[in-house]
Amino acid sequence: MKLDTETVSLIHDEFGKEEFSIANASYNLTEVEQDLWEFTICFETEESIIRVPQLEEAISDPKPHFEATALLNASSIELFDGKVIEQTESWDYDREENLSNVYYFEHANLENLKVEILKYTDEFIKVLVSGRTLINGSNGNNPDATIETTPLTLKKDKTLERSVE
Repeated sequence: MKLDTETVSLIHDEFGKEEFSIANASYNLTEVEQDLWEFTICFETEESIIRVPQLEEAISDPKPHFEATALLNASSIELFDGKVIEQTESWDYDREENLSNVYYFEHANLENLKVEILKYTDEFIKVLVSGRTLINGSNGNNPDATIETTPLTLKKDKTLERSVE
């Protein structure tokens, strides 16, 4: 593994840690209503680095992917080094829409999204992303895994919109 490989770890409460290399990482900030902005991030994985034996038995070559959106108002849309963006819940009760999608075995939400901007430019942001999700359902409908990335470069994609509803 190269030292500069960007990775996402899935730390399962019951089984331990899995790690995947990241590909196709992007973000966008879009005004969707007056004084309502969606900060959307999206990234896919390309190969596993560390697997959990119990989950490897169930699925030999998963390619988890992640999409998450945080809602911002006009006073909070400025992006800069050190900014932390958080979205506690993955459901927008006002608009009755999902704000996130994590796919491993099936589609799940990403709760407690936290995006820490390490470096901001007009073309990309370097971030740390974390949150909680449901991977294998061993804990009923409660999140059973923590997601954490290494410093990750998200390229600005002006066409990226939240795809989940």
